[in-house]
Formats: sequence, C-alpha cells, structure tokens
Amino acid sequence: YVPPEAHTYSLVIFQFDENELADHKEASETGINPYPIYAAVDKDKLSEKGRNFPGTWFEFTPHEAGYTALGAFVSTKNFGSEFEEGKLKKEGKKKAICYMQGELS
Repeated sequence: YVPPEAHTYSLVIFQFDENELADHKEASETGINPYPIYAAVDKDKLSEKGRNFPGTWFEFTPHEAGYTALGAFVSTKNFGSEFEEGKLKKEGKKKAICYMQGELS
C-alpha cells in the first residue's frame, strides 16, 4: 500500500527533481554523495503475528533493487520491468527518485 499523499508529494517534487535512482550512481561513486541504500518492509510478507518471512525486506540502491533474503535483484534500470525465466520480457516505466522515496517512507 502506498498512501495517496506519497503520490501527491512525488508529483510536486517531480517538477524540481526528475532524477531516477540510477542517476545517483555517478555522484555516489565519485564520493560527492554518500551511497544511498533504501529499505522497506513488504507488508504482504509479514505473518499475522508480525514474524518475518524470507523476502520481508526490500532494498533499493543506485545499482540494483530486490530482496536480499531471496537473492533476487535486478538492475535499477530494469526495475519495474517484467521478466520470464530470467530474461527481460517487457521494459517497465522508469520512476523518478522522488516517487521511489515517497513509496519507501
């Protein structure tokens, strides 16, 4: 679930910052900015008693996005795309960094 205000904030901020997560690679690799690692809990992976199952934590970096516990990651440039048997089936629409940050907050 992404609260509606996250979408609103991302649309407002998008006017100022159209960068994608992958755009943060150069700034973090050169040491201009610290390396960003975003993490979120996938609420669908929690039990009713609040116990974690594999794949509870989802991570984003400028290089990849995925589940550490499952060892399932894709390149950030392909995040949101569809894959079949490990091959790119349909390229997904890229999302601005402000949208991603709103989705993770």
